[in-house]
Amino acid sequence: MKRKVLSAGLCLTAAVVWGSAFYAQELASQNEHLIDTFFFGGLRFLLGAVSLIPLILIFERDKSVPLLERKMKNESTMKWGILTGVILFVASLLQQYGILLTQESGKAGFITGMYLIFVPIAGFLFFKQRVSPLVIAAVLFAFSGLYFLCLGESGFNLVWGDVLVFICSFCYTAHIIVIDKCINKVSALKYSAVQFATVGVLNLSFGLVFGHITVEGLIATVFPILYCGIMSTGVAYTCQVIGQKFTPPTIAALLFSTEGLFSVICESIFEKRLPSNTMIIGCALMFVGIILSQIPWKRKEKASKAKE
Repeated sequence: MKRKVLSAGLCLTAAVVWGSAFYAQELASQNEHLIDTFFFGGLRFLLGAVSLIPLILIFERDKSVPLLERKMKNESTMKWGILTGVILFVASLLQQYGILLTQESGKAGFITGMYLIFVPIAGFLFFKQRVSPLVIAAVLFAFSGLYFLCLGESGFNLVWGDVLVFICSFCYTAHIIVIDKCINKVSALKYSAVQFATVGVLNLSFGLVFGHITVEGLIATVFPILYCGIMSTGVAYTCQVIGQKFTPPTIAALLFSTEGLFSVICESIFEKRLPSNTMIIGCALMFVGIILSQIPWKRKEKASKAKE
């Protein structure tokens, strides 16, 4: 019981940190002319990988495990870490560019959160898992919410940044599904480090070819880099990996769904502005949709029990 509560707490912690990190990413995007998205992402994720090294040395040096078993697990950790690292690279890149184009971290947080609705849909499409009527209702609520989020004073306005963040949510869908499939085959902390290092190396590789960076830009974004690197990357993603190990995917996804809520709260606090009425309605509708998508549907089970 304590393990389940602790795991749920880790998932919620990840959601709080991710939600607040949207604002840090928005601050970084304001200096895009000084340090571009590739270098920001590269430094952020490499810092996240490095921050895990002390934890790996402390918690994952179990010499009682047979050498062959350790070797096989390390190989699995490397393989899955690189795979999810590539997925995370695409997702984080789309998200950062989306925030750059919209300059609205709260809105981006809620659109990103739609991956929690796409998880059960992907389960139906690729793993033949049943989709309940609640999931269908959740999709309707989510897209209604997205409409209100994009409803400005001049009418409906779906900008390219919103589209990029929306596509990003599909990548996070793949990310959470792959983690669920591989989490018991890997060493959690080593896996996180490999994943982050993969994202960091990919970002810097593209940055050296297409990007730009200045000393002024590095100084201007030192806080977003440190916060997103150590907290959002090193701490939060590790909380996700460890938390998902002992938390059912549905419950974990429900806890992660609060990420968008915390992104709006942080933007309102630091920008000292209240969200518009249409944005509040949009957030509320999307939040209801996310909650509905995570409620188990047991109608048939109850009916069969009643017959017995």
